[in-house]
Amino acid sequence: MIYKFNETVSAKALADLREAVGWNRMEEAYQSPAITSYCHIAVYEDGRLIGYIDCVSNGMTDAYIQDLMVHPDCQGQGIGTALMKQMIAYLKEKRIFMVSVVYEESLRPFYARFGFYPMLCGQMETDPGRP
Repeated sequence: MIYKFNETVSAKALADLREAVGWNRMEEAYQSPAITSYCHIAVYEDGRLIGYIDCVSNGMTDAYIQDLMVHPDCQGQGIGTALMKQMIAYLKEKRIFMVSVVYEESLRPFYARFGFYPMLCGQMETDPGRP
C-alpha cells in the first residue's frame, strides 16, 4: 500500500470509491477547480484508490475531517485507523486547536479511540437531489 499526502487524486477514482462505500459519486464536484482541501491522504494498492481522508480548515484554529473512506474489499485491515492517525498527527503538527468530524452513531467507538467525543451539532442538505 502506498499513502500519498496532498497529491492530485482523479475525480473518477474518488467517485468510484465513494460509490463503493455507498455514497453518492459527486464526480462533477471533484472535477471543479473551486473544490479545495487543507489536507488529504490517498491510499493506493496496485494503482487503485482504496482509501481516502480529507480535511478542510481555516489553517489556524479549526479543522473538519471529512470523507474518510476505505473500499469495502479492504476494510478491517487498519487502513481507516492509519488514515485517521496520520491526519490527526498532521493537524497537531500544524497546531490546529479544534478538530471536528461528523459520524453515524454506529461509528462512535471507532472515533472515540482517537479522542473524539459527541457534541450537539446540526446539519442540513441544501440540495438532497445533488448527484
